[in-house]
Amino acid sequence: MRKQWIVVSLMCGALLSLAACRDYAIPDSTPTPSQAVTANPFEAAEEDAGFLGMLTHGAASPDFSESGERLPFSYEGGEFQLEYQFSLTGKMDTVGFLLFLDGTPQPYKVNDTTAKYEYCHSFPAGEGQSFSFLFEPVAGNTGDTLTLTVVSITNPDFQPDMESTSSYGWYHKTLDSSIKLQFQADAPAAHSTLPLIREIFTQSDVREEKVTAQYVENELPKHGWDGVSMETLEKGIYYTFSYDGGITYDNLCVSAPVTLQFTMCGTAGTRYSLAFFLDHQPVKLDESTTRSVTLSKGGIMELEAVIDPDKLGQFNTFYCVAVPQDAASAPFFKTNSILLYKENGT
Repeated sequence: MRKQWIVVSLMCGALLSLAACRDYAIPDSTPTPSQAVTANPFEAAEEDAGFLGMLTHGAASPDFSESGERLPFSYEGGEFQLEYQFSLTGKMDTVGFLLFLDGTPQPYKVNDTTAKYEYCHSFPAGEGQSFSFLFEPVAGNTGDTLTLTVVSITNPDFQPDMESTSSYGWYHKTLDSSIKLQFQADAPAAHSTLPLIREIFTQSDVREEKVTAQYVENELPKHGWDGVSMETLEKGIYYTFSYDGGITYDNLCVSAPVTLQFTMCGTAGTRYSLAFFLDHQPVKLDESTTRSVTLSKGGIMELEAVIDPDKLGQFNTFYCVAVPQDAASAPFFKTNSILLYKENGT
């Protein structure tokens, strides 16, 4: 099995790839320095030279062609079963998994066909852990070959309480892998009972704007993208994420509607699915859970949405993901997890 290792280090503040392999990608997860200022869940690990743990995950029994290329898995109809395995060692307690089929959040069961579908399952740390993903594809017709993106999230059950902790620190970091699924039958037209889709937006909108020098020279560096110029913009993919026009690293008190803005630009023709998650459950965008965008030369894709505070609980974990749809080399992105909270009485 082809694997990839990650080391999460407080000293260097990054996820480092120790062994490269095909079809796996580790995005640059280096946070802005101010992220680590507030209460850090990994504070104790600093005493051990910053080492936190190692994680691998991948399909348990992939097939390869004679030339060594990984072959697609075959979907024959009904509920699909994918044998999967992971190994998590070090100072991280649990790992969760999100699935995306052709960029769309894919609910799944674990091992038991009679279990309920969920969007995120959490597993205790350990070496050589194996299990089965079970799901009815949310997309796909006979003849299609679609990408199943499997995304791990470290310690997904952690949430700050605004007393002992106010930050996610180095939890909720991701590692993604991609698997091809070849359809010999259509995905079910109707699915079994699906888990909750959260509804927190009063409105959402996607539009395209022209890229400007001000955006490249000022906005991108504010969000951690240094060294980008108008001439080099198309050599990579970049995003920004703001709350009411500002950058939020750890938590946000929500007592009035909050306007979110996610922007993305870069290599022309790259397609992404954008999705928001609340407590690891997808948030409804119009009549779907995603918005598809295609990057264009000289353009900025902007997704804007307004959060209704009346639709939130006292504490909620919130983030956005950008899932590449058809470019093997395009990176997966997850924004920093933010705690949306209400003061007592609001």
